[in-house]
Amino acid sequence: MNMTISLSKPAADQCSPEKCVYLDYNGTTPIHPSVLEAMLPYLQQHFGNPSSSHHYGQEPKRAVKKARLSLMRLIQSHAPIVESLIYTGCGTESNNLAIRLALLSSLHKSDNGLLHVVTTNIEHPAISECLKAYSSGGWTPKITVAYIPVDKEGLVSAKEVIAAIQPNTALVTIMTANNEVGSIQPVFEIAKICREKHVLFHTDAAQAVGKIDLRGIADTTHGADLVTLVGHKFGAPKGIAALYIRPNCFDESERTNPENGGSILLMGGGQEGGRRGGTENVPYIVGMGRAAELLLQQRPNPMQEGSVSEGWQNNKAHMEQMREHLLSLLVNGLGKENVRTNGPLDATKRLPNTLSVGLKGVQSGALLANIGDMVACSAGSACHSTSSSTAPYSSVLKAMDVPPEDAIGTLRLSVGPGTTIEEVEFAANVIVKEAREQLGLS
Repeated sequence: MNMTISLSKPAADQCSPEKCVYLDYNGTTPIHPSVLEAMLPYLQQHFGNPSSSHHYGQEPKRAVKKARLSLMRLIQSHAPIVESLIYTGCGTESNNLAIRLALLSSLHKSDNGLLHVVTTNIEHPAISECLKAYSSGGWTPKITVAYIPVDKEGLVSAKEVIAAIQPNTALVTIMTANNEVGSIQPVFEIAKICREKHVLFHTDAAQAVGKIDLRGIADTTHGADLVTLVGHKFGAPKGIAALYIRPNCFDESERTNPENGGSILLMGGGQEGGRRGGTENVPYIVGMGRAAELLLQQRPNPMQEGSVSEGWQNNKAHMEQMREHLLSLLVNGLGKENVRTNGPLDATKRLPNTLSVGLKGVQSGALLANIGDMVACSAGSACHSTSSSTAPYSSVLKAMDVPPEDAIGTLRLSVGPGTTIEEVEFAANVIVKEAREQLGLS
């Protein structure tokens, strides 16, 4: 593999939006062609309401159930229990719902009117902002929150998480993998210990689906009680997500099931087994189910002739190769002393597609403004980017104690299954060219 790149300015025709290289797969993914193909019949001939008892409701109802089974196979290693997964409109809804269910089921643990939650200091805003609303008293029940700090690699200690549990702890919520630096948290270990301590555990697995093997995270004996899945992070459209709820988890350990009276957020026609009102978005549900099927589908392994692997495994190997090539090109073009990799040093603890790099002496905001028509990437999470216009750099990088001179120049580059070597080399050329101009090295 040729590791050298030209530092010349790309030709004008290469800089058109149609040729812009997409390196923001952690922000969202394109809809897979097979997913779109699966969705179309449910936008046309199979348009019926899945709650209808007549002919037009039968095929949509079957499709909704089939998709539920496909999604459960991503997170359970035993025979899936399809009734334990409900569809939502987005990851934020799933996360908010998980928190509310956990709190309302655990009111018996209240200490002077307060419940307790354990989380990290690098969670997605769908978790952190929701917890702030409860801790400020804006929502009830009121809570206190233990924010467990991550280390310099963006990893939380399972021991510190467990040590923070108190008698009034209603919930532990830890993301499976961080969306900015790719750190994979020890959620399997935490889930097992939380179960032993009779504390509900939730994990936001939005960034992890399709990148690591999640089978077992929702196992009924030692897995998480609540798991968030988000369609547009793995080839399905935006506007569809899901929440796994372990069967009977709200009926154990003196908890009171808040769902006994029906939905607690969206009250309506009793869809989703009474857990979420509103007619199901059948085409998008079908798309999310098909995306899940593709991840577990057996395919020829391009890395090993004559063998087969599951789709997610082939994707993982390809994305790792693209990511490492991209990093090598940036180091070659700017010098090792000017490129800092953020996140876990151990590759097994980092998402295979995510590269967070700090370019010393570079202003990432200015760089992104100049290359935005050629390379689509970000300085951090798309979900964090508009939360504070005055923040000089990501709160995740601050939590990891990344030096300001590196943090201010940090780019989040996330490749996907369809990223090509030509795109990586073009993108690296553009980034290096702009960074060198800022550094006065051109």
